[in-house]
Amino acid sequence: MPESKLLFINYRLLLINMKNSKLPSLNALRVFDVAARSGSFKQASQELGVTQSAVTRQIQTLEEQLEVRLFQRDNRVHSLTPVGLELAPQIEQIFEQLERTIERTRNLSDNTTTQLTVAISSERLRFWLAGKLADFHSLYPHIQLSFSRCNEHFVNESAAEMASAIQHQSWDLAIGYGKTTDKNIQSVPLQKNQLVPVSAIQTNESPFHLPWLINPDNPDHQAMLKAYSQELASTRMIHCNDVQMSLDLSAAEQAIALIDSSLITPGLSNLKVYNDFARPCQYPLSVYYRKRQRQPVALVAFIKWLQLIIS
Repeated sequence: MPESKLLFINYRLLLINMKNSKLPSLNALRVFDVAARSGSFKQASQELGVTQSAVTRQIQTLEEQLEVRLFQRDNRVHSLTPVGLELAPQIEQIFEQLERTIERTRNLSDNTTTQLTVAISSERLRFWLAGKLADFHSLYPHIQLSFSRCNEHFVNESAAEMASAIQHQSWDLAIGYGKTTDKNIQSVPLQKNQLVPVSAIQTNESPFHLPWLINPDNPDHQAMLKAYSQELASTRMIHCNDVQMSLDLSAAEQAIALIDSSLITPGLSNLKVYNDFARPCQYPLSVYYRKRQRQPVALVAFIKWLQLIIS
């Protein structure tokens, strides 16, 4: 019988034995594939980013599992045995097919409909994001957005709640201000904004002569009060924790509301804006999301789009 035919039969028997027993590790097969193509354990170790001894151990383990020698070793020269020569192109083909399958899977996930849950404050959705969403949907029709209301500022308990909601996948991302110490959450700053006093009535009076609408849980409001503590010493304070309610009360009470500069859109052009008394927000407006080795395509697309519309 010709030697090539005998080797083929032996190879088929090897595959049958593998099917009837525990398969060798994928890592060992990968090391064999690289070593066979490079023709050198040293070069294989460099390509794989491991030590040469680690390559040797993986090859030895594979040979023990298959009960056959794959490499001839002679004075540090490594050459494939006849069985190794038969096995090498088959293993290479398997890995190439695996890579193509993975790539097709990634492309499929990129183009199929994907749901993305965005946590955002009601005022930021109304005054800042809602009017821009048509542009996003035209660019990414396969990404469906859903929204959940959250605080605008993530501090203390609200920061912990935000981190928990993202980690438990109730939210995919959150938009707002703050700083989290949770190592499983990462953030991308979008823009630095200011807190601006505004009035729903047109008046020439100093803003310090009118009542102020204050959210005691908003750290930027508290920083504003501290910065103008002398000017506001005798000013009447009205507590209100909702931006839209503050705007309504500004007209009803003839009071000053404090508004994030990024929320002052053409729809609020009737406001009197006191830019001379604006103060920088403590933190930049940011996007918060779960730390992963590879982020979902829909999440990356949405964040890139946010950065684009702000720039």
